[in-house]
Amino acid sequence: MTRKIGFKYLILFVLGAFIFIYLGCNTGVESSPTPGILRITLESDPADTSIIIVTDTLHVSDKDGFRIKVYQGKVYHDTAYATLYPTLASNSQEELYYNLIVRENNQYSKFTIFESYVPPQKYDEVQFGIDSDYLKLKNFDMISVETPTNYFVNLKHDFEVFENKVTEVNIRVSPFKSVSRYKDKYIFEPQMQIADVKYY
Repeated sequence: MTRKIGFKYLILFVLGAFIFIYLGCNTGVESSPTPGILRITLESDPADTSIIIVTDTLHVSDKDGFRIKVYQGKVYHDTAYATLYPTLASNSQEELYYNLIVRENNQYSKFTIFESYVPPQKYDEVQFGIDSDYLKLKNFDMISVETPTNYFVNLKHDFEVFENKVTEVNIRVSPFKSVSRYKDKYIFEPQMQIADVKYY
């Protein structure tokens, strides 16, 4: 009888030890959520089509150029951030150039400047570096346009990225209203805003 009771306690002890080890190995860490896609686009304001250079008022045409450089994109949630890349296939950040006033059928073109996988959550700010190069309008001489050194655009706006979905943040810039003359220089300080957010 004593042997049977002892054997019973031994079985209970082994079973209890097994449960303890099993529960101890369960850390409570869940698998990471599937990322969503964040797409950032840039388009010039269709109403901003002219600029005064010296004494001439010049209007944009289909063959004009206003070259800018975009780099080092980030998207923020409070102080935490995710890095943005030019395309889903990119594995490093790049400096890419765009013509702000390139047009098709008399309309400004729209660019995707960043498209990245990011953690699904709420965000409140888009940030990226920007620089300008030159402005060339019609038969007017090419004008060098400068942007302050290490200039970063910070656009506050609440939006959310969902698992396996696309969030598109559309930024609008006023290309000519952003240019001012200082002494004998032309300065580009971009007037930008988030025009809308779309979910797909």
